[in-house]
Order: sequence, then C-alpha cells, then structure tokens
Amino acid sequence: MTNGEKREKPLHLDMDPDEALERFMQTDPAELKRRLDKKKPPPKRGPSVSKKPKPSD
Repeated sequence: MTNGEKREKPLHLDMDPDEALERFMQTDPAELKRRLDKKKPPPKRGPSVSKKPKPSD
C-alpha cells in the first residue's frame, strides 16, 4: 500500500485536546505574522564547506 515508503508518525500532543484548542483559539494572527516575518532563515552553506579539510592545530 505504501509502495515501500515510510509513513510519518501520528501527531502527538502532551496536553488534552481541549487545552490545545483553547490555546490555539487565543493565538493572534497578526502576532504570528510578525514573528514569522522577523524570524531569520538559517545561514546557507555552500557545497564546498563540507568538502574542505579541517585545519589541524
């Protein structure tokens, strides 16, 4: 059925569903957008970085 592909694990929350829903409903969409806009992506590494020999001390 999965053609040999692995499936993702099911979502697991460490809180009861009512609390999770309550917290989700309190989320301010404008604050979320500000946080996502402010978050910087991780620095990009070129392909040569992993192939460089490490300097010896």
